[in-house]
Amino acid sequence: MLDYSKWQGANDANWYIDDPIVTRYAKRYVSEAVMRYVEDAFVETGRLAAGPIDKRAVHTDRDGAPKLIRYNRQGEEINEIWYNEGYLQTVKDGFGSGVVALRYDQKAPEKIPFFVNSILLYLLCEAETGFACPVTLTQSAAFVIEKFGSEEQKQKYLSRLASPKVEDIAQGATFLTEIQGGSDVGATETRAVKQGDHYVLSGQKWFASNCDAEIAITLARINEIPGTRGLGLFLMPKFLPDGSRNPITIRRLKDKLGVRAVASGELVLNQAIGYLIGSEAEGFKYMAEALNVSRIDTALGGLAVARRAYLEAILYAHKRSAFGKRIIDYPMIQETFAALMAEIEAGWAVTAQMIRRFDLVHTYGTGTEEDISVMRILLSLAKYRLSELGVSAARQAMDMLGGNGYIEEYPLARLLRDALVNPIWEGTANIQSLEVLKNLKKGGSQAFIAALQETLAAIDLKELDELRTEVHRHVLRLQELFDKFAQLDSHCQTAGIKKLVHVMYDVFAAVHLLEESQYDVMQEGNGRRIRIIQIWMRLTLNVNSDTEILKPELYSQNEFQAITAFGHIK
Repeated sequence: MLDYSKWQGANDANWYIDDPIVTRYAKRYVSEAVMRYVEDAFVETGRLAAGPIDKRAVHTDRDGAPKLIRYNRQGEEINEIWYNEGYLQTVKDGFGSGVVALRYDQKAPEKIPFFVNSILLYLLCEAETGFACPVTLTQSAAFVIEKFGSEEQKQKYLSRLASPKVEDIAQGATFLTEIQGGSDVGATETRAVKQGDHYVLSGQKWFASNCDAEIAITLARINEIPGTRGLGLFLMPKFLPDGSRNPITIRRLKDKLGVRAVASGELVLNQAIGYLIGSEAEGFKYMAEALNVSRIDTALGGLAVARRAYLEAILYAHKRSAFGKRIIDYPMIQETFAALMAEIEAGWAVTAQMIRRFDLVHTYGTGTEEDISVMRILLSLAKYRLSELGVSAARQAMDMLGGNGYIEEYPLARLLRDALVNPIWEGTANIQSLEVLKNLKKGGSQAFIAALQETLAAIDLKELDELRTEVHRHVLRLQELFDKFAQLDSHCQTAGIKKLVHVMYDVFAAVHLLEESQYDVMQEGNGRRIRIIQIWMRLTLNVNSDTEILKPELYSQNEFQAITAFGHIK
């Protein structure tokens, strides 16, 4: 059981060891052999994130943002980015955790699942969302080369993106956005012309994060076929085989609201050299896989900000007094913390299934067509909702601290500014909803319901019967919504899909919170998550029930303590 009184602030904790949610999911979903191999990395990253990485993040955000150096003293164009020394140390610490490299570790006792890399990224995101962006882009570039690159590209470029030696690591990037297109990737105007064993790329990229990365992948129009079908995907290194710089100009850096640690810039490709990845006709398909990795990481980023904000606020609430008692003892404060805890727990229940299916499909190669369909839906559901959760959690935590939450001496202002990018990065809420709609039209609704029914069928603890019946009722209601939705015309489907997406997330979270509750009871005899799912149901699926809204005392003091401090409930 957590004792919040032992810490003066969140930085006193180890963000892995002292987070009962992440340690619990690691224990359940990572094999014993892999856990023995990687747990030291989890613990050390939890220490570094809570300590020096977070401290350096404050300096980078306030005084040490990257700067573009266009020319040297001789007036020659060099296009270099200056980074402060603390951030460069964070790069060493962060990549040194194995957050990219472990997936490709040949010395591991068995293949390392993406679940491991995801936990490491989650810990880093709690401290420095800006640095997590280059990590995500490096993971994405590595994944695309892993899946679709030639053997030569894997040996030459993947080996550096995933190098176990920090000094040899090359950072990656995915250059996608153009000024005329934004989310409309089919409007890409950058051109690729074949010249011998490579292509010459000419065009502009409007929002390129980690814009000085050593190994980037980028889309370019390879023929006159309109839309995404005319795009190829190219590997574009910063330096060419002869050691010269690829002719890529960084026109300027973006002056962003948050995530200032990452250099986001506008690029001009001046007949830059690019090497085709895979088939000419499959470029967008390959880049979509990179976006899938980025969407996992963006969802994790939102969840991590929520957890950090929660920790900052609850520690403050235990120490701050108002009107004669600690603010943690006031019922409205307790209600807020319990609801936020339910949101975080629901987020982990969804995220675990998203990453588990990703590993079944892409790590172990055992995923079924149903797994692929459900995985694609979950990528968008989690990215959408957890990005929003990071924002709402940071805002609620700021409210808990009152005026102190609004000043930069406390971390919540930075957390909120950084969190605001997640709903935009890798596709807005509208884009994620359209992705869900596309997958539903391809049979995803049947796969989604089948997966929920299969999970419910395995829940057979007698003490969960009543909850299981209630959750099952919502699954049946979702099936009815799918059936009615399918009868709508295209206009109405597009207009209504965001509402359906919220119901899908809420129901999926309920089913898997229930399944995770059964696991807890069977393994430890702990019914804490049963209480969590009851709160979740009240907040979401039963939100319009007067009996739930007007319930006078939702939590007793003992229940509240168990929920927030991870105590034992029989």
